[in-house]
Amino acid sequence: MFTKGKVYRRRDLHDQYGGNRQSGICSLANHPFVFIFSGEQGEQYGYQDGWTSEGVFLYTGEGRYGDMEFKRGNKAIRDHLSEGQDLHLFQFAEQGLWRYIDQMICVGYFLTQAPDWDNNPREAIVFELRPLTAINQETIANDDQTSALGQLSLEELRERAIQEAQISQFPQDSYTHIFNRGSAVRAYVLRRANGVCEACGDPAPFRTEAGYPFLESHHIHRLSDGGPDHPVNVAAICPNCHRRAHHGADREAFNQRLRDIVKREEPA
Repeated sequence: MFTKGKVYRRRDLHDQYGGNRQSGICSLANHPFVFIFSGEQGEQYGYQDGWTSEGVFLYTGEGRYGDMEFKRGNKAIRDHLSEGQDLHLFQFAEQGLWRYIDQMICVGYFLTQAPDWDNNPREAIVFELRPLTAINQETIANDDQTSALGQLSLEELRERAIQEAQISQFPQDSYTHIFNRGSAVRAYVLRRANGVCEACGDPAPFRTEAGYPFLESHHIHRLSDGGPDHPVNVAAICPNCHRRAHHGADREAFNQRLRDIVKREEPA
């Protein structure tokens, strides 16, 4: 949908998707997105956004005067997963132009003291954002079948995955929970695939250093949709099909076909 590193004219974004043209946080009424605009000019108002050495993007919430509250844009960021909203980050490039960074996940937030627009001290909200692609890659690495889950039978692994999927309340303030969330589901779908892409039917393109076929776990529904970690909503697919599922012109039809394939594989 959006290309990492590409510069977009903000006016064009709002012409196509709507949203407040002046706000740094735009929750769109007719699209399941939240746009975040981050720029260096915010530093004069106490906003010091940027990356940490751990790969977390710190983004200061909105609110000109007094303590920041979890309403409007701040609430939209905090609750984007439970509300089914994808979070897209843009950074200022030059007047009217914004560079797309990535789809992000809010992995937490903290409160800090920062001046408001009148230079009065107040409590500010700082969100901790991680690129969805980075989380996916880290969880793939955590899926190694040499883990304790690899000792379970396919049936035991499926039972563990379903139990895990029943945890419906997504914690908003712990990256550790995000890292570990769905580990049994991913391990199960990789075992279910047995080294073959569930989308195209081709063998995994290569083996990992540990000797296992490399496939990626794909949420057929967006991560922010309800119940995404149930085995029927997750597929093990090759990297090429994974990119097609997210960026292909036929991605809607492709994901629907993949949904049907997985349903046939899952026990009734």
